[in-house]
Amino acid sequence: MKQVLFDVDGVFLSEERCFDVSALTVYELLHSELFLNLDGSINLNELKENDIEQIRKDIFINDKILNQLKSLGLNSNWDMLFIVASTHLIELLKKANVSDLDLSKDRFSESTLKAFANHIDGAKINFETPLQFLSQATSGKENIYQDLIAFAKAELNLEDASIFELKSKFWDIAQEVYQEWYLGKDLYEEVEHKTPRTQFKNGYIKEEVVLADVDEVTQLLEDLKQAGYQIGIATGRPRTETLVPFETIGWLKQFDEFHIGTASEVLEAETTYPEFKPLGKPNPFSYLIANGGNDAENYLTYIKNQEDIFKNEDIFIVGDSLADLLSAKKTGATFIGTLTGLKGQSARAELEDYDANYIVDNVLEIRKVLL
Repeated sequence: MKQVLFDVDGVFLSEERCFDVSALTVYELLHSELFLNLDGSINLNELKENDIEQIRKDIFINDKILNQLKSLGLNSNWDMLFIVASTHLIELLKKANVSDLDLSKDRFSESTLKAFANHIDGAKINFETPLQFLSQATSGKENIYQDLIAFAKAELNLEDASIFELKSKFWDIAQEVYQEWYLGKDLYEEVEHKTPRTQFKNGYIKEEVVLADVDEVTQLLEDLKQAGYQIGIATGRPRTETLVPFETIGWLKQFDEFHIGTASEVLEAETTYPEFKPLGKPNPFSYLIANGGNDAENYLTYIKNQEDIFKNEDIFIVGDSLADLLSAKKTGATFIGTLTGLKGQSARAELEDYDANYIVDNVLEIRKVLL
């Protein structure tokens, strides 16, 4: 069986709005009265485009932080924004010199953040703080989270800093705030089955930007299938954020939804098998769903059987990031790197350093490799 397994962001769709939403989420966690309530100069209720640009410029230091996170192999926007927000919280609490600090996940809630707000009132954000942590972090999602917890323990002189674990309550809050921004209040309630915290978010899911001509991509997908390739998707986006834009654009009908692996399935598997988390890229779990199908009964098999599983198969992974490349290497798939992600053409050197099999300017150019 021949397969082409695609990432979404940086291949089909621009990541720009997702990164904007990540920055807005961090800004809200830091400045909203619902959370840490630090003084902020921008009113989130009345955002203009230049406000969003400024927030992203500040939070991610002209995308320097995003690039560093990507280079460490972190792929999910949820994880990237959580690492940034967490390092800021650690620095704020350190400067406040709070006594009897409790950062255990078992006793954490939103009221904990409000209690922290009382201790850090008047504090100023140092936007360089995340870079100080990332400069000493180890590559790989699991390693980054372990390093984050160790960093918090050392900086705050604590035995327990488990609120910084993947899927802790703090992580859940950050993820929910992101979902509110991206989906908007109405779709958030419909999809997540939760009540939004605010009523002013209309959602950025409606503002997706494609990275290649829609009709040419459609023809490419049809030609691949005609040539005998089965196609699938493995993405760090949640399922709704994948299916809705693809349906709107007209690409969804090209795919069998059974062969679409997303962050939603990753979270489901991490909840069912917490001893194996993290399962997001560069773990190839979502690519194994794209390959074998989205059947929860097979999740444990996908988790335990990854090494060189595609080595003797005619399977190609198309992605823009180091996380995708590492997934391909672990499974033995052939990797095609696209230069339409965050780093653009400058990603070529990094992909070459990690021995990408092929590098193309955009997804349409995979035609030269596969057809």
